[in-house]
Amino acid sequence: MLEDLGKALTNIGLASVGLAAMAVEQAGKAGKVLIEKGAVAVEEGRKYGAELQEKYQQDAKRRQEERFDQQVSQLDAGQREALRRRLAELDELERDVVQAAEQPDQPEQHPEDDDHPEL
Repeated sequence: MLEDLGKALTNIGLASVGLAAMAVEQAGKAGKVLIEKGAVAVEEGRKYGAELQEKYQQDAKRRQEERFDQQVSQLDAGQREALRRRLAELDELERDVVQAAEQPDQPEQHPEDDDHPEL
């Protein structure tokens, strides 16, 4: 009877070790699955965030254009003409900047440089 009790305790001990080993193995598998699902969720979250940001920017641009159109429609003829002139001036300035950027760098001539030639 003592032998049976010792054998039973040994079996219980071995079963406990086996159960612990199986729990560790299952926890490892579950951890891998959770990590994979977490990575997928993070990637989906990034995509969703990017989509929301794009939609927000489009909505903001649309609202800005609507406000601009509303303000322009409220201008009288004189104000619209002044706006056209100012836009033409800005276009000319932009052309000048583009043209200056396309030209190779040339040293600037200062009037004081002409009075004192370098030796």
